Amino acid sequence: MRGVGSLLTAAVTAATPALASVPATTVRAPITLVAITNPIARHTPALDARAAVTGVSVVAGDNAAAAVLIRIDREVTVQDFVLDGPRRVVLDLNGATLAVAGGARYDGASRGGVKNVRLAQFKAGVVRVVVELDGPRTYRVERVDGAVRLVVQGESGAAFAPWQAGRPTDSYVAAAPAAPSEPAPRRETPAPAVTVPATAAPAPQQREAERVAERETRAQKEQREAVARDGARLTVTYQDADIRDVVAAFAAFSGRTIIVGKDVVGNITAEIKDQPWDVALRALLRSQGLALSEDGKNGIITVDSYKNLASNRATEPVATQIIDINYAKADSLVPLIQTLLSRECAPGDVAAAAAAQQAKNPGQATSMSSNQGDQKGVPMGCVVRGAVTADRSTNKLLISDVPSNIPEIVARVRELDVRTPQVAIKAKILFVNRTGLEDIGVSYDLGTGTQQFFQQLVQRIDPSTRKPMDTNGDGVPDAMGGGDPFPGDRIALGGNALSALANANTALQPSALNLIYSATLGRFQLTSFVNALQQSELADVQSEPSIVTLNNRPAEIFVGQQVPIRVIDASSGAAFGGGQPRATVRLEEAGIRLSVVPQVTNNRRIVLDVSAENSDAQLSTTDVGVVFNRQRAENRVLVGDGETAAIGGLTVTKTFTVKTGIPFLVDLPFVGRLFGQTRSEERKQDLLILVTPYILDEGEPAPIPAPRR
Repeated sequence: MRGVGSLLTAAVTAATPALASVPATTVRAPITLVAITNPIARHTPALDARAAVTGVSVVAGDNAAAAVLIRIDREVTVQDFVLDGPRRVVLDLNGATLAVAGGARYDGASRGGVKNVRLAQFKAGVVRVVVELDGPRTYRVERVDGAVRLVVQGESGAAFAPWQAGRPTDSYVAAAPAAPSEPAPRRETPAPAVTVPATAAPAPQQREAERVAERETRAQKEQREAVARDGARLTVTYQDADIRDVVAAFAAFSGRTIIVGKDVVGNITAEIKDQPWDVALRALLRSQGLALSEDGKNGIITVDSYKNLASNRATEPVATQIIDINYAKADSLVPLIQTLLSRECAPGDVAAAAAAQQAKNPGQATSMSSNQGDQKGVPMGCVVRGAVTADRSTNKLLISDVPSNIPEIVARVRELDVRTPQVAIKAKILFVNRTGLEDIGVSYDLGTGTQQFFQQLVQRIDPSTRKPMDTNGDGVPDAMGGGDPFPGDRIALGGNALSALANANTALQPSALNLIYSATLGRFQLTSFVNALQQSELADVQSEPSIVTLNNRPAEIFVGQQVPIRVIDASSGAAFGGGQPRATVRLEEAGIRLSVVPQVTNNRRIVLDVSAENSDAQLSTTDVGVVFNRQRAENRVLVGDGETAAIGGLTVTKTFTVKTGIPFLVDLPFVGRLFGQTRSEERKQDLLILVTPYILDEGEPAPIPAPRR
């Protein structure tokens, strides 16, 4: 057993799992083996007499805000005091050695008033635990089985997930009341202290632990189990120690079953400081050209050379297992699962293939992976042993592989087969079209009786066409009326006549105000026409399309109509010899369209590939037929859950001013409008597109059904 003593001398840094079975009335120290043949290993009774602080956790307390559990493997004396700036409770554990990593390892979350937890080896034989609080709070220090408990009073606030460091503390110890125990021997110390014996938990606390465990999520439970299995840390030094003794010491420390191959020989010289035992073991084995393989069913670890591990796997019989796929499509998982299948290599290529895979995945057990029927990426001389087939009708996977590799494949399938979160996208398309029009103009008509005039603004009647009329109804004509207008403009060539026409071609049609003023100036008649118009148009279009889709799945919604467009093909008639053009009808869509592809990130944010469009059809003033007005925005944005983002905006302003009139006079200040017409028009269009995504549900691993073979 050379080398075992070197490892177990470091037992002061971690607790032995076997201590959990020690009766409540007995206090035992960790077993320390001393190898006389190893000059580096030394038996240190002073250190063995000290307790080991193996773990610390923060959990919800019973009728309290929170409880800090400090796990120990034997009795200690505790002194506590309070510091301010910030508020801290300090616990000094006398006669203890720190067996967990100290320093600022707390995750920073606030748990029932606890803001931070720090551990350190304050001095030889004293472990200091500093608990930082969110303010002044009352507390008490209690002795419970196998731990020191600091209970923080006050309001707990929101529920929180437990936190732990080092080897896991029993979560039920925080919620259960302190159990009475037999008086334990105390250390002689002048300072007041609390003596805490290390004993097993009674049955009522176990029932309380089950209730606490029910409040934990699946991820928290898996993390806690992983820490309990592989999280123990150690510090040890080896000097020319036999590798078999080293592996045996790791087995004793971790409580795991480790089998060493017959060809494993050699000595190890290494120094390990505060590392998880499994990480340290893998590093030591890699330095010796060795690897380990873990049985997924019973957890037995096998240590051997790469070549022997690959050869052992090649001799395993092939087993078949059916896996139910709940959320993903079974055939989409086949290419990924094929890369995990084991393969068998020729004797000359086994070591090379295994070494290549171990170098690619140094943190995993050695496995041969490839795809049957597709030897791409497989070393020469290697063939795939396993196979995977997807059944689309039942959405199941049929996997055939060696039994030692099937658990790893099943675990990877469960990681891929997760419920995809759904995303609801609400969009708002705002389109505002405003038009303002102001038009005012003055027109003049000046003529000389019936001698000379312009027959455009004022229609003058030819007196020779008038007819007798009976105005009083006595049957006797008493007046001349009716008549036809002159056929055109009339010009008196004899002179002494004047006629004029101003702004006649710019008369406003339609107009809101028509004013006519006529006056007689001697032999001349002057008629003035005043036209005025002020007009405002407002079109406010608000569309709010909504759509729900799966993560990373495109979705589109369209609300509108299909507008028929007649297309004339002049060349088609000539092609058939008829000479007549050929008309066809094409349908164009006009309306509201929303297309999205959401992607939910791990921190509950959403990446959106979004396209929003608003379109309508209008008859053109020309002979082209129909004109489509479109407003569209395409963009990729990162938005939080429930946040609103503007993916596009557009403002178009058009201003038109037209002024016509009598030259020079129309430009006169103030009175210039009396000699012309001024038309002002302003068109303003605003477009704004907003999107708001909501995560309807988060993805979670699919439940694991019972295996079927």
